[in-house]
Amino acid sequence: MKIKVFTLGCKVNQYETQGLEEKFLSLGCEITKKKADIYIINTCTVTRRADSKSRDAVLRAKKENPRAKLVVCGCLVQENPNFGEKLGVDYIIPQDKKHILPEIVLGLSSGINNVAGYKYIWNLKIKEFRNHRAFIKVQDGCNNFCSFCKIPYVRGGSHSRGIDDVLKEVKRVSLLHKEIILCGTNLSLYGKDIDPSLTLADLVDKVLAIPSLGRLRLSSLEPYFVSEKLISFLNNRQFCSHFHFPFQYGDDEILKAMNKKERVALYDNLVLQSRDTDPDIAISCDVMVGFPGEEDKHFRNMVEFLNRVKPMRMHIFTFSPREKTRFHNMKIINQKEIRERYYVLRDLADKFSLEYKNKFLGKRLFMVSEEKRKGYVCGYTGNYIKVYVKEKIPLGEIIPVKIYNIEEDKAFASPIKD
Repeated sequence: MKIKVFTLGCKVNQYETQGLEEKFLSLGCEITKKKADIYIINTCTVTRRADSKSRDAVLRAKKENPRAKLVVCGCLVQENPNFGEKLGVDYIIPQDKKHILPEIVLGLSSGINNVAGYKYIWNLKIKEFRNHRAFIKVQDGCNNFCSFCKIPYVRGGSHSRGIDDVLKEVKRVSLLHKEIILCGTNLSLYGKDIDPSLTLADLVDKVLAIPSLGRLRLSSLEPYFVSEKLISFLNNRQFCSHFHFPFQYGDDEILKAMNKKERVALYDNLVLQSRDTDPDIAISCDVMVGFPGEEDKHFRNMVEFLNRVKPMRMHIFTFSPREKTRFHNMKIINQKEIRERYYVLRDLADKFSLEYKNKFLGKRLFMVSEEKRKGYVCGYTGNYIKVYVKEKIPLGEIIPVKIYNIEEDKAFASPIKD
C-alpha cells in the first residue's frame, strides 16, 4: 500500500506527519512522493488562506489518482468536518484522533482499544526526520484565546509531553540530525500543566546536556513567558542565536483588542535583554496588518516599533476572520489600505534583512548543510541566515563558513578549512 502525505502549516504539523509516516511504515506500507493508493492531507486552519491551500491539496490528490482513498486530517476538520464531506473524501480524521489515523485508515480500528496508548497523543513519535534539521514536538494546545485565533478551539488547552519522553526522543534523533528544533503550538507554555510544574528553560537545560546534541533551536515563543533563564542560554554555543516572537502588532491598543497578554514595552525590553546577552542574535517575528479597528496612528506605532527592533526576518500576514473568534463575521472593506500597509511592512522587512546579513560579511558562522539547489549547498546558520555554498560539502553536517557576498537577499558563503 503506497501512502502520500501533503502537509500544510506549522512545525508541529510537520512533526506529526513524520510520526504518521513512520507508523505507516511499521504497518508494512510504503511512503511515496509519486502516485499513491492513499492520500493524506494534514490540514492547517490558522487563516483563510490555509483553508484554501488545504482544499487545493485535496483537489491535487484527486486529480493525481481519482481511484485512491482520500484522508483529510488535522486542525481544519476538527471544527469543520463538512470540509471533507463536500470534497468527497473517504476519511475525515480530526486533530484529536490524528495519532491513530493509520489504524483507522488501514481497517485496524475494530481493535483500536488494544493499540498501545491509543488515547494518548504522545504515542506518535519519530525515529528520524525528513530534513537534516529535525523538529521535536514537546507541547500542544494553547490557553491564550487571542481574539483573532481559532487554534485553542481546534487543538484544545495546553498539554506538555513528559520530559523523560522528550529527552529519549532527542537522544535518538540527535544521533542522525545535527540540529534539533523544539516546537509546540505555544511552546512557551511547556511544563506548566505538569505536576510538579516545569518550565521550558528546565527542558532546554536538560536537552543541552545530551552528549549527541549538535545544536538546539526553539520554535516560536510567546514573549510573555520568556524567562531570564531562557535568555541566558544564548551564552551556550550549542543554543542557536535566534528567537522567533509572534509579536502580531506594535501598538498597545491593538494588542489589547487582540487579547494579547503583552504590551509593547515588554517586547522592547525582551529584545533589549536578548541583545544584551548576545549582540548578534537574530530576532524574527510575526506581524499582522488589517486587524479590526486598525487606524493610521496604530500603524505608525507599529512601524516605529519595528524600526526599533529591526527584525532580521518578518512573517507578514493580513487579518483573517476565523470561526468561533470575536471577529468571525467581520467583513474586511479597506482592502486597498491593508494592501498598502502590507507593502510598507514588506519593504521594511527587506531592509532589515539586508542590514542584518551585511553585519556578518567576512565573519565565521556555522551552517547545517541541508540540501542541494541549483549548484549550491544550502542551509541555515545558527543565527538563521540561509547561506549558499558553491563548493562540495557533505549534507547533514555543521560546517564553518564565511559569508563573502550578499546578492538579491541571498547570502553566499565559502567553507572554512580549519
